[in-house]
Formats: sequence, C-alpha cells, structure tokens
Amino acid sequence: MTHYDKNTRPSTWVALTTLVFLGGCAFQTYNPKPLDPVERMQSYRAHDPNSPEFRTYLESQGYPANTWPINQWGLRELTFSALHFHPQLDVARAQLQASQAREITAGQRTDPSVSGSVGRSEDDEAPWIYSIGLDIPLQTANKRELSLQLAQSLSEATRIEIGQTAWEVRSRLLSSWIDYNAALQQTHALQQEVDVHHEIMDMLNKRVEVGMLSTTELSQVRLQSQQAQQKLTVEQSRIPGLRAALAINAGLAPEMLERLPLATPSAEILLQDQHDTKLLSDDNELQDAALLNRLDIRAALARYEGAERKLRLEIARQYPDITLSPSYIYEEGFHIWQLGLNALLPLLSKNTGLIEEARALREVEAAQFELLQANVLGNLEQAKARYFGAMEMLEQTRQQYATSRQQLQRMSRQFDQGYADRLELAYAKLENFQAMQNLISAEYTVQRAAAALEDALQQPLEFVDALPNDMEQIHPSAPPGPSTQE
Repeated sequence: MTHYDKNTRPSTWVALTTLVFLGGCAFQTYNPKPLDPVERMQSYRAHDPNSPEFRTYLESQGYPANTWPINQWGLRELTFSALHFHPQLDVARAQLQASQAREITAGQRTDPSVSGSVGRSEDDEAPWIYSIGLDIPLQTANKRELSLQLAQSLSEATRIEIGQTAWEVRSRLLSSWIDYNAALQQTHALQQEVDVHHEIMDMLNKRVEVGMLSTTELSQVRLQSQQAQQKLTVEQSRIPGLRAALAINAGLAPEMLERLPLATPSAEILLQDQHDTKLLSDDNELQDAALLNRLDIRAALARYEGAERKLRLEIARQYPDITLSPSYIYEEGFHIWQLGLNALLPLLSKNTGLIEEARALREVEAAQFELLQANVLGNLEQAKARYFGAMEMLEQTRQQYATSRQQLQRMSRQFDQGYADRLELAYAKLENFQAMQNLISAEYTVQRAAAALEDALQQPLEFVDALPNDMEQIHPSAPPGPSTQE
C-alpha cells in the first residue's frame, strides 16, 4: 500500500529515526570477571562451619539456636555442612541460573529492524531523496508462549536436579561416615585383640621357659599374634584417608575437619533395630515411595513435558511469521508512505523435519522414563534383599556374640573362684574380641545395605540418620572386663 503526500516536511524521517533509536539507549556493559585458581582454592579452604554465616544457615533450617557452638559433630551436622559448602551444589545452582536465563530469552519479543537511505541524482538541481523503513516481525500461532513454556519445563527439570545433586552429596557423606566410624570401631577391637595376644604370648613364653609347653605351639600363637597386628596396622592406615574423604564430602578442607569434635562411637557399641518395619514390609508402599518420591523420576517427567512442548512448538512453526514493513520516502517533492507485508510461504517443507525430530525426541524421553522406572524397581528389590539378608546375618552374629559374652562371664566367675587359670581367661577374652569384630563387620554390612536402600528410595531410613548422633544412647555397652588377679 502506497500513499503520496506533498505537504509533509522532509525532516520527518529524521524524527522517525530518532524515535526508533530512543528505546535502545540503556545498554548493559561488559564487566570482566577473571577466574583465579589460587583465590578459588583459598575460598574453598576458608569454608568455616563455625562462621556466623553457617550459623545463620543452620537456624534457617530449623537447627536449635541454643546448641551453638556445636560440641559434637554427627551425621546431621556434617550433612548441613555439605549442603551449605559443597561446590557441587554451586555448580547445580549456576546451571539453574543459566536455565532461568533461557526463560528470559524465550519470552522476549523479536526486535524490529530499521533501514534508511539518502541520495541524489547527478543533476545538481534535482532534489535529495530520503527513505526510512521499519520491519516489525509478528509471531503467529502463539510461538512465543510455547517457547516460554518449553524453557520453563527445562528449568523445572534443572531445579529438581538440584535436589538430586543434594541427595548425591548427602549419600556420599553418609557412606564416608559409615566407613570412617566402622574403621574406628574395628581399630579399637583389633587393638584389644592384639593386647590379649601379647598377654597370652607372655604367659606361654614363661611356660616354654619352664618346659611346660613346646616351641611349636608357641610359634602357632606367635603367628596368630602377628596376623592380628598386621590387620590392626592395615586398619589404622585406612583412617587418615577415610577422614579426608569425610572432610571432602562435607564440603570442608581436611585441616578444617580436624578442628571439629566428631561424635565417634566406641568399639563396644552394638547396632539396635531402629528402622520402620511397616514401610519395609509393604512391597506396594515401598514401590510407591520409590516411584513417587525419587527426584530423578520427577526430573524425567519434567523433561518429558519439555519434549511435549517442543513438539507443540515445532508444529506451531508450520505457520509462517509475518513481517510488517512500513516505510517513508521523500522523492522529487513527493512524500511517499508505504506499508509492506512479508511472510514465508510453507509450500515445500512445512517444518516436517523438525516436527518429526521433536516427535522422536518425545518417544525417546518416554522410553527413557520407562527404563528409569524399571531400573528403580530392580535396584529397589536388590537393595531390599541385601538389606534383609544383612539383617539376618547380623542377628546370627549377635547370637554368636551373646554366646561369647556368656562364656567370658562364666570363665571370669570361674577365674575369681580359682577354677580357671589366667591363660583360659585370656583365651575367652580373645574369643570375645574376635566375636565383637565379626559383629562390627555385620553391623557395617547392615549400614551399607541400609544406605543402598535409602538410595533406591531416595528417602532417609530413620535409624541410619539417628545412628551417628545418638550412638551411645542407642546401643548397649559391652560387659565390664573380668578381673585380672592370678
């Protein structure tokens, strides 16, 4: 459409150009932010769980304010430390910010473009020629809203994955906590066994000296003592590495963890049942808890929703967008106004390729979701079987340990009454400490199996979380050692 007018002043195009560019005055500026590896490492080493910032975080999470400063750091306190300081969560939060920035991009309208020209002919008496035009794009078929919905679905998946990352951080911390405390318990039990071996060796040496015992029997006992000492040395060598892993998984530098008073159990502590048997005995409830509570299931649903919206967007892109092109031309005293219309005619492709690609992507997401569900149920059944198998083994080991304690108590009474000598009592003590090591190993197996069951459910089992914090109250103590009189 074209309109001619001789009354408009030629300077009109200057005013129009000024109006077009007025909206583009507020530009952002680039601010460099170099990455200094040394500074970043110092920042990581400066993570301080005794800082006011961490205390504020604890209070925001409902941690009792009257317990500050923390005198005993158990699993709960270290979990808060991991969720506050661990750099993996910083990565997840940064990814969420990037995803949310894509929402802004998806929701933006396409900016119009402007073009203009000025010129004249070779005739000096001919007037100048001026022109200015705008191209105003108009999206059809609600494409901008569909693009925004797609970006929102992907942001929701990323937001859920932050929770998934937090669970993974907590899971690794729990594993480190179990390994570290089990090593401490075994070390203490092995030290007691080694002490008893030394006691037995002293008594047997005296008997060899007076001819009451052959050197062959003494050599066998010496070999057993050396094996026990070697096991103790190996277990002691593992503790620094396990403590360093615990610090890293808590988001702290190893030297920072050294300053914290950890609530570590003693070797005499024995596991008690603290789990919810109702949840574990109901298969349907257990499966529902896994399929409805797991964060990766919810993230997969969000990604499938994104694939649905991607398909809707590609189908909407079958319909061409329209570009309005108003323009003004001043030529030989005439003021010419024009309105142009531009659109791509979808005569050939009709966006068929991208539509089929989006449809296939939706099928991929659906298949991956079904695979995830199958893996979740399979892992759940395996974890449940391992857990109950470990609990059965633990119960048998408890009975063996109880028998060993009874034997030790009976031998202690006989020793006090003069019916047993000190060597028999020492062998009873040795058997008791070895049974304690078996019990600690069985307890460790149960804790690892429970942690695997937690991962299958992505839901804490009550006894696993309570165990480190209230260890001394949960477990009965071992019987007092017998007297050592001759």
